[in-house]
Amino acid sequence: MKKIIAVLTALIIICFSFSAYAANPGTISSGDAGTAWDLIVVRKPETKNSATLKKTYGITGTGKNGVSVAYYKFNGSNYVALKTSNGAISQSKVGTAGVFYKQVNLSEGHNKFAVRAEHPNGYYQVVYFDINVLTQQMINNVSGFSNGIQSLYNGWMN
Repeated sequence: MKKIIAVLTALIIICFSFSAYAANPGTISSGDAGTAWDLIVVRKPETKNSATLKKTYGITGTGKNGVSVAYYKFNGSNYVALKTSNGAISQSKVGTAGVFYKQVNLSEGHNKFAVRAEHPNGYYQVVYFDINVLTQQMINNVSGFSNGIQSLYNGWMN
């Protein structure tokens, strides 16, 4: 009887370990909305379209305890999972503190990301957002435009 219980316990542990690795797929399509909406909230970036001057960015958020969170970048047709240095899908598990974090590298210009959260019961949520890396030239152009508008406004008021 003890041997049967030990074998069943070992099988359960093996099954759960495989399901943990298979939770998040290697790619997702841009139209995949998921089957849940309340597993995570992405806190940074704060909006669906953000801009920065930096080449790295910290994606942060809050979520339900036990949810597995994976990070994806758009390659032109699909969102492809970011990988760790050993080639595994870059993912983290939301713990009791209820937070997740991932530092990502950005390319100059438009960067499209997705965060996919999967609950152990199989429900999942996908959150999409864009991060634009601005160049100094872009900032100078916006600043020059803003100064021109300010001059025009001052001219009308005087």
